[in-house]
Amino acid sequence: MTLKLDAIQSLAEVARTALPLGVNAIFVDEDGILAVSRPPRPSKLKFFAEELYFNVAVSADADGSLCQIWADVGFVPYTVESPERRSRVTAILRAAQGLPRARFAVENGQKILLVADFHHAGSVTAEQLIYQVVLLIQEARPYLRLLAEHMPPPPKGPTVRGARAAASRSAQAADPTSHPTKS
Repeated sequence: MTLKLDAIQSLAEVARTALPLGVNAIFVDEDGILAVSRPPRPSKLKFFAEELYFNVAVSADADGSLCQIWADVGFVPYTVESPERRSRVTAILRAAQGLPRARFAVENGQKILLVADFHHAGSVTAEQLIYQVVLLIQEARPYLRLLAEHMPPPPKGPTVRGARAAASRSAQAADPTSHPTKS
């Protein structure tokens, strides 16, 4: 009975807390009771969009919250592999330099990253975070699609693209009414 009362009291505390609650602000403490972290605890999220794995990190700072979003896009082709593809990829990256939100960065080793960060006064809500992610993807989408046409093929091995293609093939094989399509 006492445990139920503690749970009800913790829910009442959460309800009294000023809304909106930030990402990762509500948690279960070591006693199994709901608690609110002020400022919200740092969060790390991952998701898949536009054939890329994205990472998100949200952390509190003195003025509010800092959100960082990034994805590994691939590698700039080596000149020996294909001088034409390399020049096209670098031209696409130069054209993307003026984007207001999205930044394409090339690390040592020629790895291309899509990066964005934003600062928010106060705690970042899930809706605000999703809104920023959607803005980033919408802004970068045309450049990502152009880059995909000129990037080296992904390495061999299990990948999401490969898993999707295999699932599609097995679904077609299981469906007697489907007709084979040319790839």
